Amino acid sequence: MNFNQTVHYIENSMRFGCRPGLARTANLLELLGNPHKNIKCIHIAGTNGKGSTLAMISNIMKHSGYQVGTYTSPHLYKITERMVINGNQISEEHFVKYANMVIDKMKTMEEQNMEVPTQFEMLTAMAFLYFEEMKVDAAVIEVGLGGMYDATNVIEAMLSVITSISYDHMDILGDTIEQIAAEKAGIIKKGATVVLYPQIYKEVEQVVEQVCIEKSAKLIKVSPAQANPLEFDIMGQSFDFAYGDKKIENLQVPLLGDHQIKNSTVAITAAIELSKLGFDISDESIRAGLATVEWPCRLSVISKEPLIIIDGAHNEDGVNSLKDAINKYLTNKKIILVLGMLGDKNYSYAVQELAPLAKRIIATEPISPRALKAEDMADMVKKYNQEVEAEADIVTAIEKAKKSAGQEDVIIICGSLYLAGSAYEYLST
Repeated sequence: MNFNQTVHYIENSMRFGCRPGLARTANLLELLGNPHKNIKCIHIAGTNGKGSTLAMISNIMKHSGYQVGTYTSPHLYKITERMVINGNQISEEHFVKYANMVIDKMKTMEEQNMEVPTQFEMLTAMAFLYFEEMKVDAAVIEVGLGGMYDATNVIEAMLSVITSISYDHMDILGDTIEQIAAEKAGIIKKGATVVLYPQIYKEVEQVVEQVCIEKSAKLIKVSPAQANPLEFDIMGQSFDFAYGDKKIENLQVPLLGDHQIKNSTVAITAAIELSKLGFDISDESIRAGLATVEWPCRLSVISKEPLIIIDGAHNEDGVNSLKDAINKYLTNKKIILVLGMLGDKNYSYAVQELAPLAKRIIATEPISPRALKAEDMADMVKKYNQEVEAEADIVTAIEKAKKSAGQEDVIIICGSLYLAGSAYEYLST
């Protein structure tokens, strides 16, 4: 199979969705020679901020001279985005190579009446094969969903990072914040080091603390007081950092939102802990890694004329961060929202919080069978803002927003990573 045929096979012939359990992944990796056991891993779980924090940690390590693999999900518009080394996506040739290797072993599993892995489990195995063969110095691995039973949790990570935890995927992870936190804390390994983001819910900290005690793991709880914000504008922000005896002044990060200062603080703390584990990471590497970090579709400025911002926020925590950023960075601007969400997300909350902030809203649809219909989104928006129209096609919705935007207007495309990915692909090519 060529690249396009391989992607078509993965997207159309593989079992999709979440099927908790590590046995399928472990059995597949055993047949492949357990490549994950030859990789030093940093594991990241959480509800929000996983990707941004991963990008910061890996970029700091890259600027320290290391070959760093990153495994993330979902991709925005090309599947090769999921497997990256030092900012470079896996080549189409390598993708096909590792896919064929994994498919071959999956056929063996089927012949032996073993349960066949899911699409995500297949991709996870491919990533481990890639990182092992490329001999990365370390790999930063993002949990797909939850933590305890996620396919990535077959690794024995030397460092675990837990980002902001809030309510999401409750049909799978549990109805209470304690249940959700326990799933995320499932990535903590015996005797490992754990870096914990400053949490909204004290119950989350309590759960993580208890798991660390049970696993004899070292817990570092990051405090907001470790960062002193300095300046900000629509292109980024700066802050001073302090952690124990370590002080680094006037750090720059191009990502927007107060939560990105906290994510940066977590990433720096993780880098310091990695130094204790044998990695040579200097203050200048930390500075350069943060200053040049890229993480598209998270309050990303994609155009300046007109000013267009793309954000993939799709749960309450993410919506709150987007709302706070609008109030902080865009106080004198008029907002045109291009808003589309999945039907299984809390779209009523997003509409309630965001619709009153906009002068105009174009309700649209992410490209997904789970998408909320544009007309249904528009009907909900009308409860809070009468200046709304429905346009199912994302590109047409964006063009309508651009056509109506004045000099003081800002277009914000938000509500789903699926929507954000389509918008990013259209506007950046």
